[in-house]
Amino acid sequence: MSALVISRRPVLSRQVARLPGWTVLVVWTAAVLLPLYILVVSCFKTTAEIYDNRLGLPKSWAFDNFVNAWTRANLGQNFVNSLIVTGGAVILTIVVSAMAAYPLSRYKLGWNAVMLGLFLSGIMLPIRLASVELFTLMRNLGLLDSLTGLILVYSAIRIPFAVFIFANFMRVLPSELDEAARMDGAGEVRILFQVILPMVKPAVSIVAIFTAIAVWNDFFFPLIFIFDDRYKTVPLAISVFVGQFRTDWGLVFASLAISMAPILIMYCLLARQIREGVGAGGGMK
Repeated sequence: MSALVISRRPVLSRQVARLPGWTVLVVWTAAVLLPLYILVVSCFKTTAEIYDNRLGLPKSWAFDNFVNAWTRANLGQNFVNSLIVTGGAVILTIVVSAMAAYPLSRYKLGWNAVMLGLFLSGIMLPIRLASVELFTLMRNLGLLDSLTGLILVYSAIRIPFAVFIFANFMRVLPSELDEAARMDGAGEVRILFQVILPMVKPAVSIVAIFTAIAVWNDFFFPLIFIFDDRYKTVPLAISVFVGQFRTDWGLVFASLAISMAPILIMYCLLARQIREGVGAGGGMK
């Protein structure tokens, strides 16, 4: 009997030791799920219902808010614009960042640390402090009211982070891969895109999802660079439902739910690669 009591004590002590961690996880889960719950139920409510009972269920589960949000904000065209800008920024960021990270990680150059430091400074400095100068540059280049201008701006902002990610993943690959490819007659471009990049798919997925989220949800740069309704992105289009004296919150929540769909789909497709990338990144030196 005494041996049974002694054997139970370590189990009980381990459970007590885990209690603070589980408490934090439960609180964090509630903090994440509560806004999502409010978003979902508010999509089916009128503005009066939302003000009357924010946490309650809607009186009817009609899709009127989704239909009205799609038609009144012209979300169809705005979705196409956001897809073009986001896709272009993701592709350009991956290509340019991989080309920059390749020599910094695979060659032993004396200025590698300095260059990586410059890229890291690009992560730390807030680009919005240079909004006036950036607006002037975009105007002089004729890139205002242009999706191409947005793609270039977003790519320039995301490249420092992407170079840092790619360089860390490429650095741990064995140098024998490069040497074997050169012996087979492959050039540097072919080595990068046909040998190195397939080996760092988790890094590509991490850069893609983080860039896509940042670009898709951004409201600031379309606001100051886009004036024509034909080139507005989804976050800028949703703002039409927010007025100075009245806001149609039902349409706002429905628009937000619609805008979340592409990012959720992208994350589901890349989730396995992202988990592998996080696990691999934890073992990097």
